[in-house]
Amino acid sequence: MEYDFENAPDRSHTDLVKWDVKPGELPMWIADMDFKTAPEIIEAMQAKISLGAFGYEWPQKDYFNAVADWYETEHGCRPHNDWMIFTTGVVPAISTIVRRVSHIGDNVLVQEPVYNIFYNSILNNVRHVLSSDLAFDGKNYSVDWTDLEEKLANPLTTLMIFCNPHNPIGKVWTKAEVQRVAQLCQKHHVVLLSDEIHGDLVRKGQGYTPAFSIEAKSNVQKVANNSAELVEFLRKETGLIVSAGSVYRGNGQDFIRINLACPLAMVKDGINRLAEGIRKYSK
Repeated sequence: MEYDFENAPDRSHTDLVKWDVKPGELPMWIADMDFKTAPEIIEAMQAKISLGAFGYEWPQKDYFNAVADWYETEHGCRPHNDWMIFTTGVVPAISTIVRRVSHIGDNVLVQEPVYNIFYNSILNNVRHVLSSDLAFDGKNYSVDWTDLEEKLANPLTTLMIFCNPHNPIGKVWTKAEVQRVAQLCQKHHVVLLSDEIHGDLVRKGQGYTPAFSIEAKSNVQKVANNSAELVEFLRKETGLIVSAGSVYRGNGQDFIRINLACPLAMVKDGINRLAEGIRKYSK
């Protein structure tokens, strides 16, 4: 199979949120990549469609075997099939878990800045967001372990949503870090919910460590202090559309989030627009 990472289909005027833009604008914000879907997936869907009839279906053993095989091949650990449950999406699953394992008024701990939809799953279910903010030294993020343990020890903290790898900062936690988070949660009787949807996107360096493989025993750039005035400015002045880091809370307000899942020519165009916008913004 061949994969094309240089070209992208024209998806304008197709009801897509990403491409519902004005002429000349360049959307690089929402997590929606512009590359074509893998040929293997398209072929499987076409084979299914060719039947011409659809009904109620449910994943069978081969589905869960495929997931287990993938983890074993790609990440060196194999989940048991009976650990897996089919869901309609990651966010609905997170919301369901929040309702199931915590109570109204409980604290759900996160590490800000973090994926903004986590807050919806927490607040819409009448729980409280409690953040152990990630420490930032101007270049890298790290866990404030003292603060994390203090907040896990809070009697009202019953659940921690762990982003592994971390969105939006792109941090790939080491095995030792995942282990330590799991141990602290176990020590303080806090349920650990690990969102690992980005696990397959680690491009270089150490691989990610699935939380289920742990036995718990006792590229973003800083551009301004207000990422939201900047995002608006970039769109108005250059047509570049990016995400404001402020939606992730914590120190996310110091950053913007840009989606690079697009052809190289589009990336270069976006970076040029970004540079142009920052120059104008800084004057």
